[in-house]
Amino acid sequence: MSNELDNQVSESVFNDKISNFYQKRKYYIIGLAILIVLVPISFQIFLTLDEKNNSKELEKYSEIIIGKDKKIQEVELEKLLQSNNESVSLLVLNQLLEINKDSKKKSISFIDQLLNANKFSEKNIKFLKIKKSLLVFDTATEVEMLNLIDLKSKDSTFKKMSFEIMYDFYISKKQNLKANDLKRLIDEN
Repeated sequence: MSNELDNQVSESVFNDKISNFYQKRKYYIIGLAILIVLVPISFQIFLTLDEKNNSKELEKYSEIIIGKDKKIQEVELEKLLQSNNESVSLLVLNQLLEINKDSKKKSISFIDQLLNANKFSEKNIKFLKIKKSLLVFDTATEVEMLNLIDLKSKDSTFKKMSFEIMYDFYISKKQNLKANDLKRLIDEN
């Protein structure tokens, strides 16, 4: 009999503790439950809206490309260049570079716009800098080229290409000692 009484008392005390815990922290528990439900729903809504926005930008890009008039096409592409979607911005840049292939100044300004926006991944920033270095190759100084091309990075995707661009730059400027040093580095890798 005493075991049953002890069990009942223990059960009653346990229920009272749970009841008191719930009464004291009722608002926290309800808030946590609501938060657990709302966070995944909000995240899914965000992903859906982002996907729709990206789809609209790609659709707009496609519509612009299909257009006939190059001047209107260029103006619309310049507006779309500032897209938050990296892929769309790079596609637009490529199209603008193709349209303005005779004007290096305009092409460089488009790349500078994207570099100044600071919205790209590190890999795409390096890609844009290499693209810019190729455009300014003939007129750039050594300092400008070294600022654009990252020769110090160890695990750069574009490391070999960067070394080769600088090697060609030194050769074109008739700086054979520096070119030979870079050639040795290229051959070591």
